[in-house]
Amino acid sequence: MTVNPTGRLRPINVGNVVSVGISLYRTNFKTYSGLAFKSLLWYLIPIYGWARCLMIQGQIGRLGFKEMVREPETVKQAFRQVVKRLWAFLGIAILVWLIQLGINIGLSMARGVVSIPLLLLARLGDAGTAISGLLQVVLFLIVFAVQIWFQARFWLYDVLLAVETDAEATEAISRSWKLTQGSSFRVQLVLLIASLITMPLFILSFVPFIFTIPYFANFSAENPDPAFFAALGAASLAFLFLFLATSIITAPFLQSVKAALYYDCRSRKEGLDLELKSRPS
Repeated sequence: MTVNPTGRLRPINVGNVVSVGISLYRTNFKTYSGLAFKSLLWYLIPIYGWARCLMIQGQIGRLGFKEMVREPETVKQAFRQVVKRLWAFLGIAILVWLIQLGINIGLSMARGVVSIPLLLLARLGDAGTAISGLLQVVLFLIVFAVQIWFQARFWLYDVLLAVETDAEATEAISRSWKLTQGSSFRVQLVLLIASLITMPLFILSFVPFIFTIPYFANFSAENPDPAFFAALGAASLAFLFLFLATSIITAPFLQSVKAALYYDCRSRKEGLDLELKSRPS
């Protein structure tokens, strides 16, 4: 099955990856946001619901990729392909989380070891304190950059699992690593840009808590004001509503960007005459 019957896949630059993601998102906003809302409802149910939530997120990525390669699918067609791997989405998500957790623990331990001589340096006076502080900042940035690098290398696993339905489920992790090899900096840039676009919306979710500041300032543990708890409860409910609304808006956007990035990585890594590993049902 040829990926693009009317043309060939062409690599796209970082800016265009995000632009294409935005275009996919805008064109299919009603469909994608509806799926995102459904996925959040499923997330409220432990285990099985989490698997369904992750599967639907992958379904959005598949729909976006299929549209890019001019083989559009309906929601039902995409569902028939991804539902077969329902538990694989949860299993791989847990595996990726464990891998990243292990990496982060290792980096934290390494940072702690390196920090020991820097703390000793800080005892040598004002100059030593300044140099130690500067090196601590540099060390933090290095560790953060390495964490983001690993995150970028694993970022495509759910779209891979949704699109390449004939491949072994666990191959999604190694495939993500392989496809992003040599492009990790580009993936990090896409991830950074997408995060910067969505971050303001999540920050707005915390705005209701600003109105509780006066109540915190006058709070007394010995004589608590019922108005404090009322304000805190109202702010928490408003935060939850805004956070869920933001998630419904941003989740399909991130999956659209991820689909565009997956498209780009495959076209760069595997050539323009690309064939999908999945077959039509």
